[in-house]
Amino acid sequence: MEPQKGNLHEGEIDMVVIPLLAFDKQGYRVGYGKGFYDRFLRDINAQKIGLSLHPAIEKIDDVNEYDIKLDFCITPTEIIKF
Repeated sequence: MEPQKGNLHEGEIDMVVIPLLAFDKQGYRVGYGKGFYDRFLRDINAQKIGLSLHPAIEKIDDVNEYDIKLDFCITPTEIIKF
């Protein structure tokens, strides 16, 4: 499900678990579109943890200035630190 429109959380956040479709070895991810997580993560200082069913791809080619890198990604076989 997509997040509903509304105000973003404004309190302290230690960690955000982020669903994704794919991620690369640099820590960039392909999500579900619309940039919700990138906008949310832009102004907070929290650990960014991706969850993926697949291993990292070499490189995502269409990374832009608004994309936020992950700190870690958890797959079924490993935990990767970026």
